[in-house]
Amino acid sequence: MTINMMITNNLYTLNIKKPIMNLKSKLTLIVILMLNITLMAQDGTVLSGTVVSATDNIPIPGVNVIVMDTSRGTSTDFDGNYQIEVNSGDVLQFSYVGFVTQVQIIDNQTTLNISLAEDLAALDEVVVIGYGTQKKSHLTGAISKVVNESLDQIAVTRVDDALIGQVSGVNIQATNAEAGGAPTITIRGVGSITADSGPAVVVDGIVVSADFLGNLDMNDVESFEVLKDAASAAIYGSEGSNGVIMITTKSGKEGKTKFSYQTYTGYKNAHGSDDYRKSVSDWVKVEQAATGTLSEETQYMQLLVATTDVDRDWQDVFFNGGTVTSHSFAARGGSASTKFSTALRYVHDEGVVITDDYKLYSAKLKLDSNLSERVKFGVSVTPSYTKQRRLPTSIHNPIRQSPWLPIYHTENTLQFINRNNYPNVGVGDYFYENHLIEIDFDGDGSDTRPRTSGDSNPYAQYVEREHYEYNTKLYGSTYFSYEILDGLTAKTSLGVTLEQRKRTRYDGTKHHASGNSRAQYNLQNRYRVRLISDNTLNYNKIFAEDHEVSVLAGMTIQQRKSENSDITGNGFSNDLLKNLSGATAISEYVEVNTQLKKLGFFGRINYAYKDKYLVSASFRRDGSSVFGINSKWGNFPAASIGWNAHNEDFLSDSDFVNRLKLRVSYGLTGAERFNVGDDIINAWPYLALLQNSNAIVNGGINPGVSPLNIANALLQWEASEEFNPAIDFGFFNNIVSGSLDYYTRTSDELLLENPVSYVTGFTDGIVNLGKVENRGWELELRTKNIAKEKFSWNSTLIASTNQNELLSFGESNNALIEDTYGRNSQWINRIGEPISSFWGYVVDTDAYDDTTFRTTYVSTPWNRINGQADDTIVKDLNGDGIITDEDKTILGDPYPDLIYSFTNEFKFGAFDFSFMVQGSLGAQVNNIGDQYFYNWFGNRTRSGGEAQAVADGLVPHESFIQEKVLTSEVIASADYFSLRNVNLGYNLPEDVTAKLGLTGLRLYATAQNLIYITADDYHGFNPEHIDGTNPRAYGSQRAGTPIFKTVTFGLNIDF
Repeated sequence: MTINMMITNNLYTLNIKKPIMNLKSKLTLIVILMLNITLMAQDGTVLSGTVVSATDNIPIPGVNVIVMDTSRGTSTDFDGNYQIEVNSGDVLQFSYVGFVTQVQIIDNQTTLNISLAEDLAALDEVVVIGYGTQKKSHLTGAISKVVNESLDQIAVTRVDDALIGQVSGVNIQATNAEAGGAPTITIRGVGSITADSGPAVVVDGIVVSADFLGNLDMNDVESFEVLKDAASAAIYGSEGSNGVIMITTKSGKEGKTKFSYQTYTGYKNAHGSDDYRKSVSDWVKVEQAATGTLSEETQYMQLLVATTDVDRDWQDVFFNGGTVTSHSFAARGGSASTKFSTALRYVHDEGVVITDDYKLYSAKLKLDSNLSERVKFGVSVTPSYTKQRRLPTSIHNPIRQSPWLPIYHTENTLQFINRNNYPNVGVGDYFYENHLIEIDFDGDGSDTRPRTSGDSNPYAQYVEREHYEYNTKLYGSTYFSYEILDGLTAKTSLGVTLEQRKRTRYDGTKHHASGNSRAQYNLQNRYRVRLISDNTLNYNKIFAEDHEVSVLAGMTIQQRKSENSDITGNGFSNDLLKNLSGATAISEYVEVNTQLKKLGFFGRINYAYKDKYLVSASFRRDGSSVFGINSKWGNFPAASIGWNAHNEDFLSDSDFVNRLKLRVSYGLTGAERFNVGDDIINAWPYLALLQNSNAIVNGGINPGVSPLNIANALLQWEASEEFNPAIDFGFFNNIVSGSLDYYTRTSDELLLENPVSYVTGFTDGIVNLGKVENRGWELELRTKNIAKEKFSWNSTLIASTNQNELLSFGESNNALIEDTYGRNSQWINRIGEPISSFWGYVVDTDAYDDTTFRTTYVSTPWNRINGQADDTIVKDLNGDGIITDEDKTILGDPYPDLIYSFTNEFKFGAFDFSFMVQGSLGAQVNNIGDQYFYNWFGNRTRSGGEAQAVADGLVPHESFIQEKVLTSEVIASADYFSLRNVNLGYNLPEDVTAKLGLTGLRLYATAQNLIYITADDYHGFNPEHIDGTNPRAYGSQRAGTPIFKTVTFGLNIDF
């Protein structure tokens, strides 16, 4: 055996197990094939033997054994054995997918054993990369591929939800758990202060908006490729600054048209919060145990419960669960020259919260045609329409209300109405806390009533507010390619994305206790157009068998237009016309139109020598309309190298190592899509912009203009530099395989708003200032634990770490940002710490007991169920005897230290079973929900209470008593552990499906989040939920939209 042959054979070991395992799982198919062996002539002899792989001598089942020029044939069994009748002189052909076909002339032998050599061209998996494809064995960048073999069995309405736990370095958080809500996706951390931190999305080679992920059908996806490092993503320039998710959709295949129908229906139920649950009966026990008596407020609650028989937590009303249903139909086929794929889909998701609802209608047409031997043409069109009823307000607001409060008034509740203030309230009207008359229960002459907030009815807050969102989208692309010479292909493509979004928000006259004065209607319209023209020239050539070269050159042109209008009407006297026609006044009208343009030139060269030594280099130059004339262009080079050590002589015969690749990549990417809160400034920050203003001249109001921003003609691209050494490995014939990556990504010249002198008339202006670093490890480990004829078991471990650190921030270092809830909790952005670090005082848990403090220093400690004190005792960190801002410190950050998943897949005959556990460790969340649900603002320290605490010796100074929202009390661990997916499926035997006229029928049951465990100090509904997207003040919530569990039953039919 020559050296080259040894190398080749070793390469074949990378994939030999997969075809064997796939075929072994199809026991029924092989039995049927063996039953169809054609009998030969009676005077023939019986020839038998075994077919094995030439690489490792493993028997190959299912090899086709055919006597050429006849109809006689058979196939090998599970042990690679075959038996066939032959005549002397017959020509026998042995063929199997992934192996080189072998032909033997029969003499008079009765035994013939065959060793099939693997076919490298067939076995070397192809991976989609930027503007092309590449052999997986030749990759030198950090690219993870997920093939849709089982993802479509995960019953989710969005394809990005199916990627959770599938790829290292990718964090997918359920930050919006509404029906149809999009998760937040980050790859290798957050590297910008104002720019978008989400990855680019590329569908069939065309960059699209990330919103498009909500319109894709998982059953129409062929594979995902995730480009994580800069060397892989730099070919996309600024689009790839946060990584790239590349999606390849299914294409038609030559032959008879094949149809498929997939459907599932399931039930969703919210994971509520036991810590937040309220009950009058439970509160009575708590108060009785603490004081030995009951307050007047609690006695009033008992009277209401006895009268109405209502004592339930509002979670039981709002978290009503819902069904989710999906229907998908596809047809794929074509001829040798033209292939097509078409699909239709309908989804209805009722969500888990009352009024939550989402409907999706989508279609897909994909056509690929060979116009001639060298000319190809293709077109793809994906229209979609969605209708979503959005939640009108954060879920914390209605659910925190009192458990004794009925939805409507009845005859029994009218006696409690304060008729002086509410003379017209009657049966069937919404019950508000403010309706209650005050009563003196202990005869001390002091009247009282129980309350939480009093100004609304929880049910009315949602039902009487109708917030809808309608999205009509059309994504289309077309391409034309021409093979100029062998290996040299020119291609031009055009992608068009059209989006029309309409939002209607009607707040009815009954949604609030203030009635008509709070009623309003808001109408928003947004129209977006995105055009991308990509033009490439690709050259691929193999020289002298050992040198593989691929060269790419191209140009891209992109234009994004956006038209936005926003109008609000009020003055409604009733709910008959829930639109602008019912309004008597227009309170606000805004219209903003923007246009962004970008031009890019790019090139790449890949080189491989003897499948051992790999080199890749790319360069991209982008020009953007966002920047001024002297800084319009950004340059993004990248390079990577790799070494397939397993192809070296010293490893080619190894029984232990069959894959060992060392790779290193380095690259630069940039960003130009940032958000400072104004679309006009975002589009033209280098210009001195004007806005309409009014001025008082000679006592009169005159229209005019005023400056909108401080122009900065020197603004330039954000730049991210990334270094990524890694190793890919496979042991024991890939029984154990995987990869280990280390990365460090430094983002420089960050675009941010920096403080400026007040003499400018502004408080801040946009500058390039600041640097942030993300670094971490990524592990993907896959094992084939058992591979038997009737049973197999595979496992996958995915783990990622990330550390975020602010390296430079100019004059904005140590800048504080307060929450948008008006609760004054803070973030700090400090050099040497993660961006968006939580900032505040540390609670002295040894000195503070809530019940003791509340009953001693709060005037009415029992008037709100589950009430806790608004204040706490904090630590004097600098030891000066007084609490000042100098005693504040970093309390945590919103970024996980470790994200992990562990998946196990089992196959037993026609059954398959899999489960994934997935979780996150090390992140914190600023949960202001505790203030609402524990009614801190209703239990403030009474006047003089701080002085009494000093006199009692509880604290040395009044300043030691601080509001909880300013302390570590609201910073909770965001850790969670979930049984993310469980799947059980059964494929009907082929003899049964054949009788039904089908080619396949699969029944399955699946569940998501059956188990979801959070940290002990987290009390909310979803630790993954985030309110707001400001990278400098990230990670807060008000209890969050609830995470939910889903149980689904599905059916897949192929015919």
